[in-house]
Amino acid sequence: MQKLHNRKRYFDELLAHKDKELIKIITGIRRCGKSSLLELFKEYLKKSKMQSSYI
Repeated sequence: MQKLHNRKRYFDELLAHKDKELIKIITGIRRCGKSSLLELFKEYLKKSKMQSSYI
């Protein structure tokens, strides 16, 4: 698997709207990192779920 680059600005924007019931749409030109951003977000959600289950 390739190393995913953290896109802090966009990742923070996703986090800010994580618990809102709005549909999130990520757009951009080809190969700009949309899927990579979602992979980072998925990993974040997995880790946060695992940490909350240990509390």
